Parts: sequence; C-alpha cells; structure tokens
Amino acid sequence: MSEMPGYLGYLTPSEERKLQQAWVHLIRLGASNSYKPLLDYNALNTPDKSKEFMHHLNLTALGDFSKFLWRCIYIEHPDALVLRFLRARKWDVEKSVAMLVSTVSWRQEARIEEDIVQQGEAVGLKESPSAEEKGFIDQYRIGKCFLRGVDREGRPVFTVKVRLHDPHKQPSRSLEMYILHTFESMRMLIKPPIEKACIIFDMTGFALRNMDLHVFKFLITVFEARYPETLGVVLIHNAPFVFWGVWRAVKGWMDPVVANKIHFTRTKADLMRFITAENLSSQLGGEDVWEYQYTDPIPGENDRMAQVEERDRIRGDRDRLASDFERLTLEWMAQEPLSEAAKEKQAERDGVAEKLRENYWQLDPYVRARNYYHRLGIVDEEGRVDFEAMT
Repeated sequence: MSEMPGYLGYLTPSEERKLQQAWVHLIRLGASNSYKPLLDYNALNTPDKSKEFMHHLNLTALGDFSKFLWRCIYIEHPDALVLRFLRARKWDVEKSVAMLVSTVSWRQEARIEEDIVQQGEAVGLKESPSAEEKGFIDQYRIGKCFLRGVDREGRPVFTVKVRLHDPHKQPSRSLEMYILHTFESMRMLIKPPIEKACIIFDMTGFALRNMDLHVFKFLITVFEARYPETLGVVLIHNAPFVFWGVWRAVKGWMDPVVANKIHFTRTKADLMRFITAENLSSQLGGEDVWEYQYTDPIPGENDRMAQVEERDRIRGDRDRLASDFERLTLEWMAQEPLSEAAKEKQAERDGVAEKLRENYWQLDPYVRARNYYHRLGIVDEEGRVDFEAMT
C-alpha cells in the first residue's frame, strides 16, 4: 500500500500532535476524577483556549461519554477513527472533537446499536413486523444495494441499482434504517488498513419515479457528518438526460470534498479506470457473472444474543482493554511526536488496539444480528473477510 499522508502510520509531527490533543479532549470528557489530574493541558501543549472549549460541548444526553465513545469503535484502530474526523475538519482539533462528540450523541439518539446493529435483518424472522420493519427487509430482498468485489485501490465495491427504488413503496424511516444498516455492515467489511469504500450508482433504467430527494439529502448528511472519510469514490453510471437537472440541485447541497469524489461513467472503459474487469459485473460490461440473490435470516442464527452473561463478560474484557489504551495514550501524549519514546508507547498502544479488534469479533455475535454477509460466508466469526465467498 502506498504512503497515505494524514493516515495512521504516515503522520507528520504536527499531525501526531493534533491527534494527541484530540485524545486529551476525548479522554477528559469521559475521565474519572483520578484521571483528570493527569490531563494537564499545558503539559500536553494544548492551547489555553481549549479549556473553555470543553464547556461548550453538549454532553447532557450522553452521560458516560467514554462508554458511548468505545461503543462506536468496532474493528478499527481507535486512532483511525479520530483521524477520520481530524481530516474531515482539516486538522482543526476543536472542530474535529465537536464533530465526533456530535456523532456519538447522534448514534444514541438514532439508536444505532439497539435498532440498527442489534436488531438488523432479524426483523425478517418476525411473524408480524411493523410497516417500517417490513419496508426495511424488503430493500434487501429486492437487491437494491449489495457488496461485491473490490476496486483498484482494494476498497469494497457497493452497487446501488437505482431503478429498483420507489420512494412510495415503504416508509421513509425504512429507507433510513436500510441506509444506516448498510453503512454499519460496510464498517464491518472494511478491513484495515482500508478505510473507505467505492460506491456505484447504476442509473440504468432510471426515471423520475425513482427520484427521492429525501434519500439524497439523508445520504449526503450521513456521509459528510456521521461517517466522514469513509467514502473513497462514487461512480454514477449511465445517468440518463432526465437526471442532470436533478444533479444540479443535489450538487449544491454537497461539501466540495465529497462532490470531488463523484465521477460520471458511461462505458466499460470508464468503469475500468476504477475497477478491473474481473471485479466488474457482467451487467456493466465486466467479467463477473455473479447475480444478487438474498438469503433470508435463519431461525436460531441469533441465539447467542440472548446469552447476556457471556456478552457482559466479553464486554468487561473490552472495557479493561479500553482503559489500558487510554492509560497508554496518556503516557504517549506526554512524549514529543515521533520521538523514540513516543514510538515505543505507540507500539504498546497498537498492541492493545489489536487486542481490541480481536475482542470485537468475540463480541460481535452477541451484539449484532447476523446479516446477509454472515450467511454468505463473506465474513466469518473471527473477522476474516473473503469477498470471493459470494461466488
């Protein structure tokens, strides 16, 4: 993998210092009284105004901030999560932390863990699902969006068949649930050091009946504010003339950084600038003849979610690892960026981050309903991702 400035392992001294300063805020927000004397802003070269900044963050809805922050971290290195927000806010520490705190709060309000991750596709096993739940699972059954293969950068490719979308056939909340569940599944499938995805909007057969401005706005908001720096490239393929008027309006809502990741393609050659022929669907001119067919949830596949004691035991291990990571982070923050002492502490932090990743895959069956990618064997119980398993 080529060097990636601003990413974990490729930071400048200035960028590493900003990462340290961001962790000062994050740990202090959730710190116990025993931690707070160790979080001396001056000793850690954090600007004095940062003390006042802490008072402006709205944490009333969060309670135990540290607990909810660590609930946001799945298989990724904790630094990788923080760095995404730093890059998204052009390395402004306070804006980055405020954005991350807002996202943690939003995840609680949107009940991401409870309704999206824990419940997920298991609603397909209900005898009498609600209208929202039925609308949610129907999106998977019709194959509106699916993952298949990787692009030339090794990023997983998600294909959206826009012609299958009818905004009138399900409640808008169902579509939001589907989008968020897809994003949470994407987080599970993106394997470090890959942090981003490639998305193809296949516009073949698009008509005005498929147009849904609510979904466009929701997607833009989610990408920009809630899952920053997870979008590698967007390919809008074979867009008909009727779409261009819509696009002029939609583009005005976008952050220029996101808009610059969007490319319009028309031919196989256009797509192959981003995806090799073997990873490109035959329906788009490539060599991959696989076709999507949904596999319904299987009774009993989520039985482990009822084993509360085992879940809590694994979570207890995770909490101890998170505490170790924070302790080592305090020691790392006291070092000069990229110094030998800092590198030694970083290596210790990396070791704990790896244990956190392994711990997550132990926890996953107890907190996440099995999904399509589990049932197809794309991801196994130890977190191994095999994109060829769909063949």
